[in-house]
Amino acid sequence: MKKSLTIGVAAVLLTLMGVTSYQAIAYVTQAQPASATAVNLPVKPFEVDPSWVKEGKPNFRAAEFFKSHDGDTSSGIFECDGPSTFEWHYQLDESIYVLEGGVDIEYEGKKFSMQPGDTVLFRAGTKALWHVPKGIRKSWTLHDAGKPARGLANFLK
Repeated sequence: MKKSLTIGVAAVLLTLMGVTSYQAIAYVTQAQPASATAVNLPVKPFEVDPSWVKEGKPNFRAAEFFKSHDGDTSSGIFECDGPSTFEWHYQLDESIYVLEGGVDIEYEGKKFSMQPGDTVLFRAGTKALWHVPKGIRKSWTLHDAGKPARGLANFLK
């Protein structure tokens, strides 16, 4: 029994070392180099499913300024005009930080307002109703926790 337990623990440790080594090698060989200078990155218009827009003309614009080597995490800037109301469908976990403007949000049965300096997290597989009175500029970070994590989260709800 003691020998089997020792072998099991050793196997788990070797597996963890292998996974950690693989992740370290992938990071070193695939990660973006550090910035050597500032780069101007203008936001560009993009389209969403027209059924998401409930009122107004949001004129969505965005720019992605970071993507992790494995593609699981990305960050950028988002802007839209008001007055407008639209639904947003979250395919990935998304955290935002409001830089300018404001928004009134209906999410998961709650209503709240956001102003510059406020932050919130939206979970993958959910949607929110955004009411933008004048316009908003926000920083966003998307994270894909992966199918197993999303499945477990849905199971535990």
